[in-house]
Amino acid sequence: MKIQGPGGTKGPSKTSKSGKVSSTGANFGDFMAKDASRAGATQNTQSIAQVDALLAIQGAEDPAQGKARRQVRQRAGVILDELDKIRMAMLSGKLTVGHMIDIADVIASHREKIMDPALTDIMDEIDLRAQVELAKMRVALDARN
Repeated sequence: MKIQGPGGTKGPSKTSKSGKVSSTGANFGDFMAKDASRAGATQNTQSIAQVDALLAIQGAEDPAQGKARRQVRQRAGVILDELDKIRMAMLSGKLTVGHMIDIADVIASHREKIMDPALTDIMDEIDLRAQVELAKMRVALDARN
């Protein structure tokens, strides 16, 4: 007796000379292969859903990190504003010792809060340049007096 899908059972079937069963309809192996491919597709979809859920959890921002990022952006804004003031003063020919002291103070006050080595190097370069320009201005002021 041959078992077939939902259609029920079938009586004995005839075997041809080639050894293959000659019956109409799908055999049990074909039916199982179809179910296996459906199960595989469902499993792949579930795996993707699990990965998406993990990525969503990782993408959620910790409130403490959000506050820290806002503070970093705020400090960066202050530093960039001071550098812009110096640039404008240099372009207009009105650069003063006060401008250089301001940028040196801002850099010194924010240096300890920076953990990125590349950003620390940039801050060091800005500070060095500010100190050099401040020393030049002081020498020029002393020469006038």
